[in-house]
Amino acid sequence: MTLEREADGAMEAQTAFLLDLARALHLAYQPALLVEARVRRVAEAWGLQAEVFTLQSLAMTQVMAGRRPRVAFARLPFNPHWNLGRAAALLRLSDAVAEGRVLLPEARAELDRIESSPPAYPEWLVFLAYGVYGAAVAARVGGAWLEMGVAFFVGVVAGLIHFGTLRSQRMDLQKSFLAAFLGTLVAFGFTFILPRFDAVRALFGGATLLVPAMVVTLGSLELATESVEAGLPRLAYGLLRFLMLGVGIAAAGTLWSFAWPLPPPAAAQALPPLLTFLLVAIGGVALSVCMSGRPRDVGWIVGAVLLAYGTQAMAKALLGDRGSPLLAAFVLGVVGLLYGRRKDRMPMTLIMPGLLQLAPGFVGTQAIVALLGVTSAGASDARLFNVLLVALQLVLGLVFATVVVPPRLSVDREPRRPSGAGAARGG
Repeated sequence: MTLEREADGAMEAQTAFLLDLARALHLAYQPALLVEARVRRVAEAWGLQAEVFTLQSLAMTQVMAGRRPRVAFARLPFNPHWNLGRAAALLRLSDAVAEGRVLLPEARAELDRIESSPPAYPEWLVFLAYGVYGAAVAARVGGAWLEMGVAFFVGVVAGLIHFGTLRSQRMDLQKSFLAAFLGTLVAFGFTFILPRFDAVRALFGGATLLVPAMVVTLGSLELATESVEAGLPRLAYGLLRFLMLGVGIAAAGTLWSFAWPLPPPAAAQALPPLLTFLLVAIGGVALSVCMSGRPRDVGWIVGAVLLAYGTQAMAKALLGDRGSPLLAAFVLGVVGLLYGRRKDRMPMTLIMPGLLQLAPGFVGTQAIVALLGVTSAGASDARLFNVLLVALQLVLGLVFATVVVPPRLSVDREPRRPSGAGAARGG
């Protein structure tokens, strides 16, 4: 009886760890298929057979040891902030447990340490990085110095709301609305004190890290890899977040129109290409801070940003706007997957920052603001449907990249039979 109770206690501890690991990986922006594969590998190392199921707000595990199944589930908040350092630490931990290098007590302590670790950078630096990256994005989409200056202030406002309120993760939709609302008022307010500038480019530059293009792209990728039950809610949630941003912009524009006319359209004077390239690199440094990247990864992140930007620029010259996102995502995906094939490296360290340079948020912002009667140069083809078309191209590019360079971790959906030899490793 005592041995049976000890076995039950060990299995309960293992089940709880597997559920917490699945939850942590899911909140670290890992696709559902990879979350399931990693948790299964850990279970197999302990001689267990596990099934994992993750949705936007739910994680569930079923663990089998002999004929005794245990089912556990947890509700998940949505984490609106990327933390590349934490994600890399979680992947290292899951690999170490799966390879038998870490036992359950040490694994539990390490997982708790990772989840409770303080932010990698002080808040003031993150807020500053939001502004710097916003200014760089404004230059990347064709803005000049005035647009960059306004985007900096809008970015700081967005950072204060987005990063400064992470303790209230369940308020993500409300924060998206509030940040878009205040950011639009700030951008329009600068029209009183500055010469004419393109308010749309300034607004998008400052609010770019609020645009859920990465969520939409990740959800689409899950659909493409047959994780329909996970991808569809994530895709719907990303579209809802984008809608909240649109409602915030529209509400601010409507409120503004009660007192003053909306800013007239203005054509921005794009900066020279070489200078824009340098500003994009500076934005990459700021982005590594915004995404809590490890200091040793800053150079890689900047390289990914420049690779995506440069590839898309060359692809546009060859293919035009219709095919350039697919080609750029393919090149970025191949490089990112090759980078992630080495130990202690994760493909998303390069893919996520790079995709932000390709994401279709600016087209969507143009379309939303155009509904208010404010347009900008090049907005004639701005349609919300085009956002989905670009996102689909990004997904296809990544899918084709996985064919050329298969991910290091096998993502076979059929769980393998546990050998039973590692059952004693759990504790």
